Amino acid sequence: MPSAKNNEILQKSRDIIKEGKGFYFTDFTGLTVHTLEGLRRELKKHKGEYLVIKNTLGSIAFRDLGLEETTLKSVFVGSTGIAIAYDDPVVLAKILKETSNLKIKGGYIEGSFYDTQAVTQLSRIPSRLVLIAQLLGSMNIAGNLVGVLQGTIRNLIYTLDAVSTNMKGKEAK
Repeated sequence: MPSAKNNEILQKSRDIIKEGKGFYFTDFTGLTVHTLEGLRRELKKHKGEYLVIKNTLGSIAFRDLGLEETTLKSVFVGSTGIAIAYDDPVVLAKILKETSNLKIKGGYIEGSFYDTQAVTQLSRIPSRLVLIAQLLGSMNIAGNLVGVLQGTIRNLIYTLDAVSTNMKGKEAK
């Protein structure tokens, strides 16, 4: 039977986890306290949080989210820290990948589990703001193309009108 203290920690963990959009499981062995605090500050700037939890309690909390038992056993081994993304999970993946001596065990984003390699690939995706800027730039280029095509059509109409006017002038003579 879990102690009252563990039940309280488990409930707080469940409440925090329910609000998250993405989760990254890490092994923080080898990190200094200074590095870990810097990581927490950086995650907080980007609407994230770093949580260190006992493997058993973490396993129970994430079982409620629907993670499979085999996945839970592979993730909750050794020193486990969980980076929780409340906004853009890609930004947190970049931050975690750039943190030296931090090993990423996997991630759980929008109902799917991703292994270490997939999380590394995810960290290479541009941030949401960069993608939006690229999309707007592409739309601007498309708008310019429409303007160029309209100009070409307009010039064709003016040319045809001038030829027509010229032909009417020759017929009148």
